[in-house]
Amino acid sequence: MILPKCSLIISVYKDTESLELILESLVRQTLKPDEVIISEDGDSVEMAQYFIGAKERFSNLDLVHLSQEDIGWRKNIALNRAIMASKYEYLIFIDGDCVPYSNFIQAHIENAQQKIVLCGKRFELGPKFSAKVKKSELSLRDIEKNFLWYLPKMLFDNARHPEDGLIFTSHSFISKQIHKRYVRHIIGCNFSCYKDDFLKINGFDEIYKLPSEGEDVDPSWRFRGSGIELKSCRNNANIFHLYHQKGFSAVEGDINKTIMEKHRALNLFYCQNGIVKQKESLA
Repeated sequence: MILPKCSLIISVYKDTESLELILESLVRQTLKPDEVIISEDGDSVEMAQYFIGAKERFSNLDLVHLSQEDIGWRKNIALNRAIMASKYEYLIFIDGDCVPYSNFIQAHIENAQQKIVLCGKRFELGPKFSAKVKKSELSLRDIEKNFLWYLPKMLFDNARHPEDGLIFTSHSFISKQIHKRYVRHIIGCNFSCYKDDFLKINGFDEIYKLPSEGEDVDPSWRFRGSGIELKSCRNNANIFHLYHQKGFSAVEGDINKTIMEKHRALNLFYCQNGIVKQKESLA
């Protein structure tokens, strides 16, 4: 089987410490990404300086850095720019606070299909474990290898979704049972699809100016409305989510839900304010 070449798109905002952990994990992947796009929703000097050093330290990765003016939350605009800049036919998306397991890229690529969006989950580390990892006092690779041994301590540290830290092979009986479950929507920090399929819905809708809904729930219903299926890769393509304070409020989520429901009522699968801009765009 000929595997597609892939561009990994990492959404970041100022957090170079977590990005370093991500890049370290990528050089240890069982299958490396063909391209790594650091999609920055901002233009910090620290990130620009970090990237210069990262290009030297991770010379075996094809690293690209895209930035934009820092004038508020514009993640979807940054992601659309990354999609258009990507060189390869298959796209994998993660957030800049999520560190992949060692087989992450391979799991996405080996299960890639046209008209299918692969949807993964995340195992959320607690504050103390996240701090130890960032201080290099503990290796995520060690946690991955000895997950069940660490699990009681991680739960005591308020880790969330421990079931999503377990890993099974794609064709195992357990995986097949897990993947029979209905996928409600994409989780924006762990999904993949063919670029052509994303272009069919015009990428991310840039009408969303606040976090929540717009980068995951919104493209989910638009994919389905365009005949593109959501399929689980849960417990195959795993990521560690590093602890941080919640970045958005319920009020912001409600604003975005109102926008999304208006668009759903009009069956706007191909969004009006995506990669291609329509003359009129509904707020």
